Amino acid sequence: MSTDSKMFTRLIRWSAEDGLFVGSLPEIAPECCHGQSVAEVAALLDEIAEDSLQACLEHGIPFDRPGSAMVIVPHAGRNSDTAAQVRELRHSLQLSQGDFAAALGISKSTLSKWESGERRPDAAAAKLLRILKQQPGCITA
Repeated sequence: MSTDSKMFTRLIRWSAEDGLFVGSLPEIAPECCHGQSVAEVAALLDEIAEDSLQACLEHGIPFDRPGSAMVIVPHAGRNSDTAAQVRELRHSLQLSQGDFAAALGISKSTLSKWESGERRPDAAAAKLLRILKQQPGCITA
């Protein structure tokens, strides 16, 4: 990777709505990638910055040389908020951990980790949980 591409500002923030980290290169492409971890998004931002810089150089397109920065916008309590929401949903459906896990097609261990805040649901599971919250009648244990 060219060291020149490191000059672009990188912004990584948590999107509770999407259940993912979202990355931006404000000088190039706002909200241009997403991923499950800060490291994953940072790597994607590096690739996008390098590709954009290379394209500018190849086509003779001028660009500003901003100072380098990486900003990670924290979301305090992200896992504990999600854990509480998963527990509340399961309780509202009046299901045991085993029955709820079976209905979701996951292991009881995975559900337990979600409810403890040790792990969080991936994007697809988070979307399913949002649907279940809105339409609780669509689940069968």
